[in-house]
Amino acid sequence: MKKTTINRILIGVITLMVLSICFLIVCIVTRPRYIDTSEPETAVIREVPFVESQPDALAESGGQPVTETAEAPSVLQGKTSARVNVRNAPTEDGKVLATVDEGTVFEIVEILDIGWTHVIYENQDAYISSSYVIILH
Repeated sequence: MKKTTINRILIGVITLMVLSICFLIVCIVTRPRYIDTSEPETAVIREVPFVESQPDALAESGGQPVTETAEAPSVLQGKTSARVNVRNAPTEDGKVLATVDEGTVFEIVEILDIGWTHVIYENQDAYISSSYVIILH
């Protein structure tokens, strides 16, 4: 083989390797990011006090009971503060049902004392770490 033919083959191989490396760099840079669940809690959860009765209304009506129409309890909603895993149990060992993006809104069923929030996700019970839940009003 001639020296120029070997040089062209080597240049072709080097070019192919450089293109492959560039493609891999683009894939690494654009890959999805996942959160580290060992981070400390960053969300602040506030409880809103519930007022059962209004004694002033009874005094204003001359001592007669005031009948009020019962309002449906408002549904507590939350959103995610980061990209998080939605699990089928309130533990890190629970099966991951899905990974949702930051800002995903959902219905909150209960805020558990063990650091998890019971939510409704795609019409089923699910759990999200309370560290990544922002309560909406």
